[in-house]
Amino acid sequence: MVDPMKTQEKQVVGICLSALLSCLLAGIGFASHPVPWPRGRAPSPKELDAKVSSAIELAEREQMEEFLEASDRGEDSEHIFVLQKDIDANKYDVEQLFQFGDSTFEHEHRRVDGFGDSETPRLQRVHQKARGGLDSFSCAGCHFQGGVNGAGSASQNAFYFGDGARISSAVVRNPPAVLGLGMVQAIGVEMTRDLQWLRSKAERMAQEKKQGVTIPLMTKGVLFGSIRADAEGQIDTSEVRGVDSDLVVKPFGWKGHTARLRRFGERAARIHFGVQSHTMALAHKDNPTPELLGAGERWWDPDGDEVQREMEEGTLTALAVYMALLEVPVLIPPHDPSLQRRWAGGSELFDRVGCVDCHRRALGLNSVIWQEKPDTTGGAGTRIQLITDGEPPRGEVGVVQLFSDLKRHDMGEELADVVQGQPGIGRSVFLTRPLWGVAETAPYLHDGRASTLDEAIRAHGGEAATQRASYEQLSDEQRANIHIFLLSLTREPKLRVER
Repeated sequence: MVDPMKTQEKQVVGICLSALLSCLLAGIGFASHPVPWPRGRAPSPKELDAKVSSAIELAEREQMEEFLEASDRGEDSEHIFVLQKDIDANKYDVEQLFQFGDSTFEHEHRRVDGFGDSETPRLQRVHQKARGGLDSFSCAGCHFQGGVNGAGSASQNAFYFGDGARISSAVVRNPPAVLGLGMVQAIGVEMTRDLQWLRSKAERMAQEKKQGVTIPLMTKGVLFGSIRADAEGQIDTSEVRGVDSDLVVKPFGWKGHTARLRRFGERAARIHFGVQSHTMALAHKDNPTPELLGAGERWWDPDGDEVQREMEEGTLTALAVYMALLEVPVLIPPHDPSLQRRWAGGSELFDRVGCVDCHRRALGLNSVIWQEKPDTTGGAGTRIQLITDGEPPRGEVGVVQLFSDLKRHDMGEELADVVQGQPGIGRSVFLTRPLWGVAETAPYLHDGRASTLDEAIRAHGGEAATQRASYEQLSDEQRANIHIFLLSLTREPKLRVER
């Protein structure tokens, strides 16, 4: 069905009914594949026709891929096969790589693709320590809540670092939405450069003054503690806060443990599908990691499933490009005047109670150019323009309304993992989740324990205990106003089409 936001407008209804008729004549109905919907006004017939045509084209392409796979087994795998040497030779443009990445994200992995391994022949709910566990067949199978590429419901929770059998032995994680990630990655890199430059500055100043120097680690308005250098060139990171001692901001994962999208996608494929990238296999050749990849006798098949080159480096690049160019969440206040007043009050209260201390409304982005570089070939990389390339909406130049500081915080024992999971990061320490798009990402928190935003706020502790107390002291109406404000952090309304 079409949900044009303001169904009372007869013009929109008429246009949508006309579009629906056209789609039915084409043998296609409305629902799953998103197309951007203009906000703030009704779309013109020409605009709507273009968007419906685009959605139909996508649906037909995906249906054709299914037909081809049915007629010739293994055909579907060709849509996720990309060689890095061909990318380096500029055989594919950004749009083509985006399509390859889209196919990879949607692809249902099979044994012929390297799904599973010799030790794990079937799906298992609880992962086997750092090795992972087969708990899904595709990325899209867990990222769909609130729309394509969205979050996961509670039933999609993953159970990491377990004993392969007992849920109580594992770390519980709810799948986050994968939207606007290119902006997040770029901001993380710029923050990292700033922090590492400050470390070098401290070293230079200590050597020049021939005495110890301590300087604050401030980037984009976020303070990551301080760093000290002595006259001998030794660095003391004991006062660094919210980031590892290497000062690399890692904006992906609930614990903030991954810095790049290609590593994020590579890790997810290994953990959830048992699919290993060729890049991982090459690294395994020189530095074997059987606890991660398996103890196979041949380096090119470490999991012993008789499938080699399970994910090409080029496919990994295409997946990273795809995730980098997914739509950016938006802020859409309510149309009703009375709700607008409550929304404005909720926005003010969001700041007053201190939510904004960690959920920074916006972070600056100096450059909208990203170079997705390969791991092994030495190629120049794929140049991405984060504002003009990819899925709309794309956000604004210079500022990203992320609602996060991309910093780790201790959230208290109530939210802590029951067991130690990610090495080197405390059980109660988590990255500040970006709130953009939060209206579409229920359930909330790292393990999906909160069904409402109110429950999620009340579960905050540790460094956020003061903010929680301030929130709880508000009246019911004031808390509801904050809720109204948070519901405006959403996704662009879409026209959806399915077969």
